[in-house]
Amino acid sequence: MELLIYTERVFLWLMIYSVAGWIYETALCSVQAGKFINRGFLNGPYCPIYGFGAVLDVLILGRISNVALLFILGVLLDCSLEYATSYVMEKLFHARWWDYSDKKLNINGRICALGALVFGIFSVVVVKYVQPAVERMTDAIPTALLHVICALTLASFVTDIITTVVGFAGFNEKLRELASAVEGIERKIAEQVRDVSAREAILERFTSLMNAQQRRMIHAFPRLRSVSYNDAFAAVKEHIANERERLRELRRSHKKNG
Repeated sequence: MELLIYTERVFLWLMIYSVAGWIYETALCSVQAGKFINRGFLNGPYCPIYGFGAVLDVLILGRISNVALLFILGVLLDCSLEYATSYVMEKLFHARWWDYSDKKLNINGRICALGALVFGIFSVVVVKYVQPAVERMTDAIPTALLHVICALTLASFVTDIITTVVGFAGFNEKLRELASAVEGIERKIAEQVRDVSAREAILERFTSLMNAQQRRMIHAFPRLRSVSYNDAFAAVKEHIANERERLRELRRSHKKNG
């Protein structure tokens, strides 16, 4: 029973830090984009890579008192996690969600020096300052309530994982279909199509060729790229971006002209 309770508390730590990571990522990306972006691979309000990074820091580095050593080991541990996550996701989905190739001191575009610095600071802050408060909070939860919270949270988390993976599956194959449709649609919505509602309908029909999960991924991860069909993906993203810009221009024109 003690092992079960400890495991459930660790799971709650994972969820707490995952939610904190989602808040950080979403706030940062939303401010940069000037609009709300659900910044997460999963649909729910959590970024598991942050949760796993924090929990690994706590479990593996939690007893280290030397701040400098904690920083260095945190860099190594969390960068290893980010690199491994990028590699595994690329192999599973044939896509890359982030790419630091344009950053200085990067390794295969999967990790970079700036990220390493953030990870080191993150490790020190979590282990030294945040985790004690998190432990006090989770330790105060009655056992019966702890079981219920963990069961419901786990069910929701697993459901989200399944929904996301199933929804994103086949994305690369879909890109070929979308890319081949771009040319015909571009002709259809040539400059003579000045009706805003008509162009909106055409764009909606085009984007509806992707399911909601695939559309959200494109929106949430501007650097997302396909390993196998990136040229097709680039054409699709360019078409969508250009058409949205044309629609904005048409709306402004119509509004100006009354």
